[in-house]
Amino acid sequence: MIVLRVEGGIYFANADRIRSTVRSAVGREGAAAVVIDAETVPFVDVSAVRMLNELAEELEAWGVRLLLAGDVGQVRDVLRTAEARAELRHVYPTVQAAVDAARTGP
Repeated sequence: MIVLRVEGGIYFANADRIRSTVRSAVGREGAAAVVIDAETVPFVDVSAVRMLNELAEELEAWGVRLLLAGDVGQVRDVLRTAEARAELRHVYPTVQAAVDAARTGP
């Protein structure tokens, strides 16, 4: 299980860095799931939602789930309106809830 905390918005300018950080962590650790702790993420833009969708699809092919935890309302709203994958639209209220969900399956 890998938990990564993002400090700040997720948007076009840092989307590639977040993607490469997740890929690198999965490559080193060989985890079954990645939880992005979005508690301190004040916003997300549509290009970042696209990146998260692509990353979730890529990780799924490796047998790794991508879960989000600790959102604020705007993040949840953009994930919904930008048509994020179903698992990404289900933002867990806490990191522990996301970790528990990853352990028990979808």
